[in-house]
Amino acid sequence: DGRPPPGPAHGPAAGPPRLSESRIDAAHMGERLGLYVIIVLGEGVIQIIGAASERDDWDGPLAATGLGAFGLLAGICTLSLLYGTNGIPHLRRGALAPRLAMLLHAVMTGFLVALATALGSAITHVDDVLPRGQHWLLCGAVAGYFAAGLVAALPLADRSDRAWLLGWALPCLAVSLALAPLGERLPAWATIWILVALVCWQILYDPGRAGKPQSGRHWRGRIRRTARVA
Repeated sequence: DGRPPPGPAHGPAAGPPRLSESRIDAAHMGERLGLYVIIVLGEGVIQIIGAASERDDWDGPLAATGLGAFGLLAGICTLSLLYGTNGIPHLRRGALAPRLAMLLHAVMTGFLVALATALGSAITHVDDVLPRGQHWLLCGAVAGYFAAGLVAALPLADRSDRAWLLGWALPCLAVSLALAPLGERLPAWATIWILVALVCWQILYDPGRAGKPQSGRHWRGRIRRTARVA
């Protein structure tokens, strides 16, 4: 009869694909982010060794600057990996959503990359003061690292712990920021050792590891410190 054969039967029109958030293994992510921090800090070690190898003479200022630079990197490694989560100092395990933790980690590691560059420059200018831009980069990178730790810890802390956290972070943040304009005439080794002292303050101020139950002795010490701040 000239009519085309009937086509195949069609079911109901398929809807758009459903999107869902992929699941992230928090422990695996934390391990990888911590390893990335180690890699970035290792770049700082390479910068220090590379700058020192170009010098013909090894003297006291070079030794003081090099030891201070290694001490600064070791202190940051301790603060990030032993007293933090995902490489972020003082971040409690599971306190942030993975996407926020990764964003904060990216910002913090950016500051660590800047720190590695500034430490290499400090070794190069060990016999003189750092150039103004490199001095500000060194102090600003450490201040940014401290600020990242404060941003990670403060919004999630209990009201009773916030005074303690401010005492832990604000002095280091304020001194590192003030050191940028006020310490421009300091030799490189003096600037670095001041920053080492600030990192040691944060390590010694909180002897407990993040994400683990605190002992009664530690909590009593925290209460005493908080009372002094108040």
